[in-house]
Amino acid sequence: MKKFSWFWVTMCSIIIVIVLVSWQQFGKLSPSADMLTEQEAQKLVHDRYQGEVTLLKLADQRYQIELLKQNKLYSIKLDARSGKILSFNESTKLTVPTPNSPSIIELPEEELKQIVLNAIKGSLVSFEKVETNQQPSYKAIVREADKQTTIFVDASSGAILSTSSSEINQPPKTLTEKEAVTIAISQVQGEVDDVWLDTQGDQTFYLVKIDTSDDREATVQIHAITGDVIVSWDEHNSDKNDDDDD
Repeated sequence: MKKFSWFWVTMCSIIIVIVLVSWQQFGKLSPSADMLTEQEAQKLVHDRYQGEVTLLKLADQRYQIELLKQNKLYSIKLDARSGKILSFNESTKLTVPTPNSPSIIELPEEELKQIVLNAIKGSLVSFEKVETNQQPSYKAIVREADKQTTIFVDASSGAILSTSSSEINQPPKTLTEKEAVTIAISQVQGEVDDVWLDTQGDQTFYLVKIDTSDDREATVQIHAITGDVIVSWDEHNSDKNDDDDD
């Protein structure tokens, strides 16, 4: 009976020893024991280098990390247990930002408009954002007295990229009534009795009626655009004056 009891005591002791040894061995080999989590590894790298972690993966108890900082990409190897940086190298995978990259700072529109108006004196007709040689720019149209200028200005630097001008076809100038009267008096001396506009087809004329000092009456027809003059006399008044002389 005693031999049987000692047998079980010995077996239980052996089993306990085996369990303890196995727990210690497997506990040390477990990848999760005393290892940094992904969040801890990411925070450690971010706090140390002040960049943006773009890649983080665990392999062979090491974290492979990619860090973006000031438009440069760095490759980092981090010991998952100790948190020690095993390597830190600049990567060549990052491409150089293109001119259309959002990182380009553009000048305010009001400042760009002022640059345009400083270059060309006139009134700003239109101002719109376009692309010139794959670079953000603005197209402005400025109108002056007798011409219109198109300007392209760089959105980031404010540099004038190009300008082109074209003449503006001015509509024909129409004579004023005062100008028409002046022309009429230069043709026939006398007192202006009446002035009115008359349209014949697509032509417009000023008609100025003038009473002369010898009691004659003339109607001066003046083209409203060219200023051409035709003078006609009232024959009725002329005949009446002849009868009075008789």
